[in-house]
Amino acid sequence: MKQPTLFLITLASLSGAAFPARDIAGSWQGKLLPSWETGSLHVHRILLTISKAESGWGQFDVQHTPVAVRITGDQLEQMLAAARGKPDRKVAEQLSGVELTDRLSAARLSRCVADLRGPLAKQALMVLADKSAFLDPPAEDIPTMEEPDIEAQRHMILLTVDYVNKTIHQLPNLFAARNTLSFEEDLSAAKPLQPMGKFSAIVLYRDGEEQFHSASFHSNQQGQHPNLFSSRVPGLTTSGEFGPILGTAIVDASQGDMVWSRWEQGAGGPEAVFRYAVTAEKSHYTVNEQYSGYRGEIAIDPATGTILRLVLRADPEPGDALLRADILVEYGPVELGGKTYICPVRGVAISRTLMWQWLNDVVFDQYHLYRASARVLPGFNEIP
Repeated sequence: MKQPTLFLITLASLSGAAFPARDIAGSWQGKLLPSWETGSLHVHRILLTISKAESGWGQFDVQHTPVAVRITGDQLEQMLAAARGKPDRKVAEQLSGVELTDRLSAARLSRCVADLRGPLAKQALMVLADKSAFLDPPAEDIPTMEEPDIEAQRHMILLTVDYVNKTIHQLPNLFAARNTLSFEEDLSAAKPLQPMGKFSAIVLYRDGEEQFHSASFHSNQQGQHPNLFSSRVPGLTTSGEFGPILGTAIVDASQGDMVWSRWEQGAGGPEAVFRYAVTAEKSHYTVNEQYSGYRGEIAIDPATGTILRLVLRADPEPGDALLRADILVEYGPVELGGKTYICPVRGVAISRTLMWQWLNDVVFDQYHLYRASARVLPGFNEIP
């Protein structure tokens, strides 16, 4: 993008007419708007500071800071259609310069991915979709259905409580791959989130408890040991997706403020969405090893109470080092042993301090039943 050019014109006289001097010392702010035709999708905030020296006007300071452009999902598709054939890095830079005004649906995300060829652009699109996951869906994804009455809402909530109480007992012993892509951003630098690496682990779910095995972290940073962060994922991440996190949210939300929000179109039909808020005094949600108040949404199947999407957004206390701690878990059907179970399929965690921000994208796949086996060996003699 070309740098903005500032022209300062001083008029002392025109056709012999004198103009009175004006005191223009101070700060002047404005915006340099983006141009899609030139491939620039950044708004630059311009700050001009003018100070006056003893001998006259002596100092002019111009600062410009890139600000992300807010666009809709429709505009994103138009942008990517116009970017076909452009270099991968250029498209990635364009995607890193925008923010979505609404959640990117799975269908729209699939269409957008189809327009991309390079790995950098696809990664930038994934980050954009993850950041939008905490937003409301676009208007076209909200069915025009009547709001259920209070009794119907209570019935849905009771179904959900019953579902959570039985979830741990319904799931068989299983294991799955949990892959986390980690990103980090230095907020003091005008750069987007940078990839840190991939954290891989095997999650073993047995007798209602989660265990992690074979964990490793493959860094994107040159000179860094590939397993440097093998014990933990940088920034905030999720845990307890196979039941405990659901129980925490439902128990806390049912004792707090849980109200109807909207209908939402899901992959399997309309989903009922409830909002909730939990104070720190009633919370069982820990952030940095201390209970935190939080708020969020729960999207459920209205017929069964099955939880399909869970959002927890922490409400940090004044003075907390962590200014943002938001997690999202999505659930979907997984076939195991000829039966279908609802299991976690995706997660997003975003955390932020005053100077740093982290994003972790989590995918659960490669589900398998966990079966213990034993063999009887011949020639065994009991020791007297």
